[in-house]
Amino acid sequence: MHKILKSLFLTAVLSSASVGAHAAPVDLSHAPVDLTQDLIDYSSSELSGSFRLGAGQLAGAGNNFFSDKFLFTLTGIHDFSGLATSLKPSANSGLTLTGFSLSNASGVVLHGALDLLNFTAQDQAWVLNSGKAPLLEGTYFLQVDGYVASATGGSYSGNISASAVPEAQTYAMLLAGLGLMGFVARRRKLQA
Repeated sequence: MHKILKSLFLTAVLSSASVGAHAAPVDLSHAPVDLTQDLIDYSSSELSGSFRLGAGQLAGAGNNFFSDKFLFTLTGIHDFSGLATSLKPSANSGLTLTGFSLSNASGVVLHGALDLLNFTAQDQAWVLNSGKAPLLEGTYFLQVDGYVASATGGSYSGNISASAVPEAQTYAMLLAGLGLMGFVARRRKLQA
């Protein structure tokens, strides 16, 4: 009986040690930041995040992660572009960016992609661009995802811009004004 109790106790200790070794990854995310005022004032805004691992925290994808969120509200239709970078000189240094996306209440609107044409792989440059489908009026959430790849930590930085797109009524008024000026010029020419 004594041997059975010893075996059970040893099994419990070993299983709890293995469970502790496979603890869930630590969420290092920062609180959401509202960029609306910067976009209103300057049509652009900077984003950044810095991470340092605490005592006992392990580097790597299975040990920690972050999903930093930046929100903003647009009035009217806007063209949108964004860039997020994190310098990563080697596989086991700095931060590893794993995603860059833009969402609204309906879900993901734009998926970011690594830009290996204009940047190197070490730059980890993620880009977003609304292209021919500008953003409609509403509230949006920009998300930068990744993990700390080395114990020394690292940082990322970026920039977004949102420029207003003239509405169809603006173009119609412009064309009507040009037409009226042409009519007046032609009438004056005929009277002379």
